[in-house]
Amino acid sequence: MKSIFWKYCNDTLGWALIHSPGPISVIAKGVALVFDDIREDIFWLQDQLNPLACEELYLPTHGATRGIPQHPLESTDQYRKRVVKAYAWHRQGGKAEGMPKILEHYGYEGCTFYNCRKDDDARWAEFKAQIPVPEHGLEANDYSLVTWAVQETKPARSKLAALQTHSAMQGAVDASGTLLLCSVVTLEPEKPKEALLIVTISSGCGLHTITTTSLG
Repeated sequence: MKSIFWKYCNDTLGWALIHSPGPISVIAKGVALVFDDIREDIFWLQDQLNPLACEELYLPTHGATRGIPQHPLESTDQYRKRVVKAYAWHRQGGKAEGMPKILEHYGYEGCTFYNCRKDDDARWAEFKAQIPVPEHGLEANDYSLVTWAVQETKPARSKLAALQTHSAMQGAVDASGTLLLCSVVTLEPEKPKEALLIVTISSGCGLHTITTTSLG
């Protein structure tokens, strides 16, 4: 690639002395190459001041200045988007309507929230996060990331009572019936070392399986 500054000196300025071999031509080419390096350094520095274009090494610094810490389970791409949109992140935080959008940012679409006040007036500040299970399923890290995201962005006076996941699958069993499998898993915030698993199976014209796992 031809030097940008040399091309400027040669084509635009049209200095007569640099068109023929000699000390002036050598100096002009050398200075042009130095200016090219300086130009690239300026562009590199400009990128490092922009969280959208900076190297991964400098991303936590941008996040710290914006009050956006990175979760250990958060990918670099997810974290970069949060840092770039720090204003929108803080604006959505602390609002019930902002939590579904924030969870969608992490790939958990269609999340809803259930107010425990519907069951008990004394639990007016408590809520349950209901997470649809994606096709690839959910792992322990998913529950940890969802819990952190909800805790970080929920209204200040509210309290996360539990995480609930739900999934449904329907398929043909034979010519006279269908199989409907549903499961609901509830995870309480305080996690003991033991879990109670209750399975209820009923049969009729179809088979319904409801699994409830409570950690609390």
